[in-house]
Amino acid sequence: MKIRRTSLCVFCLALMPFMAARAGNLNSDAPQQSNPSAFQQELIRTQKAFQDAQDRGDAEYVRNAVADDFLSVETNGNSTGKKEFVRDIHPSEHPEPSPIFYEFDVVQLDEGCAVVTYKAVFPGSQLEKYQHLSDTWVKQAGQWKLKFQQSTLNLWSAHDLD
Repeated sequence: MKIRRTSLCVFCLALMPFMAARAGNLNSDAPQQSNPSAFQQELIRTQKAFQDAQDRGDAEYVRNAVADDFLSVETNGNSTGKKEFVRDIHPSEHPEPSPIFYEFDVVQLDEGCAVVTYKAVFPGSQLEKYQHLSDTWVKQAGQWKLKFQQSTLNLWSAHDLD
């Protein structure tokens, strides 16, 4: 157990300079990607098409776009698999205002894997109005599949009740 903790500490210490540099880039007022690559543009288009399908309640599109071993970590820490995630997608009889997504960034892990990070405003929500999201996409059989998603509350606004 002690060896694992030591290894974990060494790993975290090794990552600190990278994370500090990354945090500096994320907190700057400069645009995240002034000239996104073709890969980054493709992932942003994929992400936006997925969000559009969710907004329209297109469960079939979402089902096809989500990997079978998908995992989502929600803002409250609960996790959701593909079955539960897709089950909650349905056209609304009383559409609410659409979420606003912005500040997309793509971190390419390899030719067939990337993390898309972005921010969101959910107009109908009070306590979870502002969020940071990270979606991990993998290419399977030539198609991008959402493998992992994590939503984090933007703490500066968690209690913003307008």
